[in-house]
Amino acid sequence: MTVGWTDPAAVQAALGPTVPFVGDPLADTVCDAANEWAFRRRLEAGYSDDSADGAPAPSGDVGFGTTLYAVALWRERQSTDSFASFADLGALPVSGTSPRIRQLLGIGRGRVDTPLTYAQAAARRREILFPPTINPLRR
Repeated sequence: MTVGWTDPAAVQAALGPTVPFVGDPLADTVCDAANEWAFRRRLEAGYSDDSADGAPAPSGDVGFGTTLYAVALWRERQSTDSFASFADLGALPVSGTSPRIRQLLGIGRGRVDTPLTYAQAAARRREILFPPTINPLRR
């Protein structure tokens, strides 16, 4: 079960036409990982987004933040600590998630609404990760 906040076409648009992404065997894996990570981080921050398979992003900024995270994952795929740079001074190490991605996803700060308690968040997470199975024979 994965929300549909970004997809290979959106990541390809963000990467530009000269970077081959769509059609790569890892494209769907990168998008699924970005979708699941963004959903989980927003859930942990107290948001209750639609968890249905393929559900659209709750807003454009959340979708764009998820796409930017997928781009970062794609660029980091063969590096040890961050995406490769060919600048004269080398790449500066990146620690944590980009502040811009965190801002777009609305994580790392308190929600305006009343935040969920730990027990409520844990129950919501269990509900999403392990939905109850419906047995048509039981009533």
